[in-house]
Amino acid sequence: MSGFAGVGGAFIVTPALIVLGFPANLAVGTSMAWITGNSIIGMLRHRKIGNVDMKFGIIMIIAAMGGTEAGVRIFNSMNRSGNADSVVLIIAVCLLTIVGSYTLIEAIRRKKHLDRILAEGGTLPPPMSTTAFSTKVQGINLPPIIHFKKSGVTISVWIVVIIGFAIGMLAGIMGVGGGFIMVPSLVYVVGMPSFMAVGTPLFQMIFSSSYGFIRHTMSGNVIIMAAFIMLIASSIGVQFGAITTRYVRGVSVRYILGISIITFAIGSALKLCGVLIDGAGWAETASQIITFGGLGLTVIMILSLLIVAIRYKRGNKIPSWMYSFVSKSPE
Repeated sequence: MSGFAGVGGAFIVTPALIVLGFPANLAVGTSMAWITGNSIIGMLRHRKIGNVDMKFGIIMIIAAMGGTEAGVRIFNSMNRSGNADSVVLIIAVCLLTIVGSYTLIEAIRRKKHLDRILAEGGTLPPPMSTTAFSTKVQGINLPPIIHFKKSGVTISVWIVVIIGFAIGMLAGIMGVGGGFIMVPSLVYVVGMPSFMAVGTPLFQMIFSSSYGFIRHTMSGNVIIMAAFIMLIASSIGVQFGAITTRYVRGVSVRYILGISIITFAIGSALKLCGVLIDGAGWAETASQIITFGGLGLTVIMILSLLIVAIRYKRGNKIPSWMYSFVSKSPE
C-alpha cells in the first residue's frame, strides 16, 4: 500500500497493533519506527521513476517537524492520563472515515466520467492536476508565492506550511506518517498530479517520522524487534506497489486507497467498542477479522491491478470496466 498509494501505511499498522493487543503507546512508537524505514525504501523507488518533488518535500519537512514535536507532547500527556488507547482510536476512526469516504466518492465519480468518455469513443483526458478547490487555493495571494517546477504547482508557501504542520502533529499523536491525509491533500487542495502526490509524501515522511521515532524512543514507546520484522516484509511489498504505479491511472490509486481507508476505519471502530464496552468480546473478534481481512483485500486489489495492467500493455484483452484504471496515458 505504501509503494502504490504514497502512504506510509501506519494508518493501518497503528490500529492493527492495538487490535493485536499492543498498548497504545507501544503501538504508536513502534509504528513510527517502522514507517521511518518503510518510507526510505518507498521514496528511493519513486525517485527512480520520477515521482518525487524534492523542493516541495523540503518545505513540508520543516513544517512537519514542528508539528511532530507538538503531537508527541500531546500524546505523552494523554498517555500519562491513561486515555491514550481510546483517544487514538477515536481520532483514527474519525479521520479514516472522513478521508476514506471523500477519496472513494471522488474516485468513483472520476471513474464514471472516464468510463463515459471511453463508451462514447473519445480520448481520455490528460492527467488530472487541479480541482475546482485547488484552483482557488492556488489563487490565494499570500507571499511568498513559490513555483514548484517538478509538480507544476504555484502556491503560497504558507499553505504548504499549514498542511505540513497539521500532518506532523497527527504523526506525533497517532504514530502515522500522515500519508493517508497528505496524498488527498496534495491532490485536492494543492493540485499536485496524483503520482507526484504519491512519491513526494514518502520523502517528507523519512524526516518527520525519524524525528517522531527518536522522540518516542526517548519516551520508551518503541519495540524495535517488532518494527524490524515488519520492515523486512514491507521492503518486499513496497516494490510491487511502486511498480504498479507505472501501469495505471491515478484514479485507481485513489479508488483503492479510499476502499482500504474505510475498511480500516470499520476495524478501528469495532476495536473502540471493545475498549469502551465491557464484555464486548464480539467486537474484539470482529475488529481482527475486518482489519486483517482488509489487509488481505488491499494486497489482492493491487496485485490484481498489476496483472491486468501488464496484460493490457501487452495487447491482451481485459474487462471493459478496467480500461479507465489501466490506460496507457497515466493520470
